Amino acid sequence: MFGAKSKTLFVDMAGPSAYAARTSGLKAPFLVEAVEEIRLDEGTELVDALRRLAGVKGNMPVQAAFSLYPAQRVVAVTTVDPKRFSEENYLSELVRESVKVDASKYSLHLVSPSDGSDVAQAKGPAREALVCGAPTEQLIGLQDDLVEKGCFPLRLEIGTVASLGGLIDYLRATDTKTPTLMLEIGRETTAVFIVGSNGVEISRMVQFGIEAMIPQVQKELALKDEEAARKLFYSNSFDFTGLGAQLTKRLVRELQASIGFYEVQTGLSVNQLCCTLIPSKVAWLEKTLADVLGMRSFAADYETWMTKQEIELAADVRSTVRGNAWMGLFSLMAQYRDAQNEAAA
Repeated sequence: MFGAKSKTLFVDMAGPSAYAARTSGLKAPFLVEAVEEIRLDEGTELVDALRRLAGVKGNMPVQAAFSLYPAQRVVAVTTVDPKRFSEENYLSELVRESVKVDASKYSLHLVSPSDGSDVAQAKGPAREALVCGAPTEQLIGLQDDLVEKGCFPLRLEIGTVASLGGLIDYLRATDTKTPTLMLEIGRETTAVFIVGSNGVEISRMVQFGIEAMIPQVQKELALKDEEAARKLFYSNSFDFTGLGAQLTKRLVRELQASIGFYEVQTGLSVNQLCCTLIPSKVAWLEKTLADVLGMRSFAADYETWMTKQEIELAADVRSTVRGNAWMGLFSLMAQYRDAQNEAAA
């Protein structure tokens, strides 16, 4: 039924674009043979692009490991008391109070914000945990949509969790001590994380996304309506960097509050910014935010990182992957917990 069985595809479904890779295997060691940014916002059909990438002929379905970003996903730091895990309603109450969701409607996991291990099996005193998940119906719907398109998931992950794991592993692999601000800038919201030496230390969802900038674009450029502003904003035909500070003022204010809280609590400075999820047509926002916040932009050396993961990049891949938009894809390929556990053993 399936073609190209000797090859594996990894696909990061990052909003308007999907970032895909063809590899020689599913688990390292393997070679990343080719990568492609699939512009879904320009009408490219996902399955057709994946068939070409994998060398699958005709209408054969394709298999791939996918990372997805459900609109109502939850990835939040909270405090748990392992002594109460035996209580029937403890976890449901914890989730309702800390992240404001109905646990009965969500598929959720509690993991360590440092290494991704299962906190639900932990014992001892209270500790921090990362609540990860999404509405069960939404996850089923996303999976069904992929299958209907002819894409059969070998594995499904929430892209935010993969990216956080990848960033933690990258910082440790490169012995980087600098706390890093990681952002996922969506249409309506921005997910905010601060990753430090202890893993994910701050998490927050800000109700401000790219769509919130459209009215300001209309005002600043005296356009006739918001639809005209939206078309221009996403057109790549106008340089918005001069307006960047004004367009991001509300978001910057929220980010400064989170950064300030972290720096007061830890005595450490957050000096670099990594936007792992941002539409490529507005990628300039990352540099604008870094400049306004007085930070440097995180610049991943994928070849060095993947070499430590026993993953080799083909020459064409090395010359293609630039910028943080590829972080989610390489995070999906990486295996970090096994390596950490072996090192600790």
